[in-house]
Amino acid sequence: MHNAPSVSYPLGRCAFQRWLYACFVVLTSAVLFAWAIHQEVTWVWGMAALAAAMGGLLGWRALGQVGMLTWNGQVWCLQIPGDGCREVWGEVSVALDVQKALLLRWQPASDTLKAKPLWLWLGSEGARHHWQDLRRAVYQRDGMY
Repeated sequence: MHNAPSVSYPLGRCAFQRWLYACFVVLTSAVLFAWAIHQEVTWVWGMAALAAAMGGLLGWRALGQVGMLTWNGQVWCLQIPGDGCREVWGEVSVALDVQKALLLRWQPASDTLKAKPLWLWLGSEGARHHWQDLRRAVYQRDGMY
């Protein structure tokens, strides 16, 4: 069995993630609006609206996630721009695969980032010519390819 080829793939350009976010915002807004029309607004409605707003803000923040995920044939590296462009080694596992988009769970090596996992959205539109190489690399560890 051959190893998956080395590949670097950009984070931050996932149309499927943007579509899910827009659906979440529209659906929760419609539910809260219908709830407010048919019943009086109470503290329960306020808590539901607050939870929806928090979800919306966290989703908006996730839409702005940028970086580069790299497989060198042996290990995964996540390059995060910002304070000196950190490189963090770790493992990925597939949480959701819809062919044109992947949701990956990034688990940093235990000594970096306090081992806090991250959720990474990757879309085929990020770098179409590397999409299949990326898919082979994320599934290689699971023995899928």
